[in-house]
Amino acid sequence: MINKTVEIGKYTLGGIWLAPMAGYTDVAFRTLCRSLGAGLTVTEMVSVRGLVRDNAATALLMKTTEAESPSCVQIFGSDPEDFKRAASMLDCDIIDINMGCPMPKIVKNGDGSALLLDAERAGKIVRALVQNTDKPVTVKTRLGYYSGKLAASELIESVADAGASAVTLHGRFAEQRYSGHSDMSVAEEIARRASIPVLYNGDITEADICDEESRINKSDALIGVAVGRYALENPAVFCGGKLDPIEYAERLIGLLTEHYDERYTLNQARKFFVHIFKGVVGGKAVRSAVNCANTLTEVRRALDEAKLALK
Repeated sequence: MINKTVEIGKYTLGGIWLAPMAGYTDVAFRTLCRSLGAGLTVTEMVSVRGLVRDNAATALLMKTTEAESPSCVQIFGSDPEDFKRAASMLDCDIIDINMGCPMPKIVKNGDGSALLLDAERAGKIVRALVQNTDKPVTVKTRLGYYSGKLAASELIESVADAGASAVTLHGRFAEQRYSGHSDMSVAEEIARRASIPVLYNGDITEADICDEESRINKSDALIGVAVGRYALENPAVFCGGKLDPIEYAERLIGLLTEHYDERYTLNQARKFFVHIFKGVVGGKAVRSAVNCANTLTEVRRALDEAKLALK
């Protein structure tokens, strides 16, 4: 297991974090991952514009629980004034700023990975928060915007000078989006030159976390990892274990019903079960039943039938 720790302000955190993922890292899944050993769980990214304009959907995305303490909300935007206004509105322990999302609808507004093209503005955004809150501020970004053109170092130094506590670095360029392979070697080179701690994100596997000889464990530059898509398949990766798919599904459904209504829970079940039952004998039948389900009773019945079939 990765035995590194990360110092973020007054908090000492385990070195394996759950990376924010739109549509997945709601309060239910984050609570599950934290119970299984995640050092930090981060909300889905929240529009700072929506926050300062009192958007109801934005408030729902920011919901956290005591089980997540210290809690972390990820926000995005490009106007330092919006961040300044938002500073007092964030009910969390740590604030993370997304400067790496490559999706066109985000980039076209100058948000997300567009800030890799404007390191000065990135620094102003961090400074607007740091000067108006006592919460530590972190940043998530990528190697650069255009493939082969490294811009992360300039951005990292700009946000470090402005007071950022750490950076999570995804090993792809924004132009790649999620295609190709994440490059840990380049991320290490950037981390080695950085003046603040750097965690790695991108294509993380069980071996990267659990193998004592893994590159992450042996790295003299990277202080931890943020796990994204692999955690959807196995959230117990944070404690070096493997969660039985039925147990995983039942625990997630229980947490979803605790925090959300039936409609939302059904929609999340359909999305998550694709990952939970990937490659599992009888998994296709479970997914098919859940996709056709109109009630949670039908979902639980499908799980009970799968449990019997797997005995």
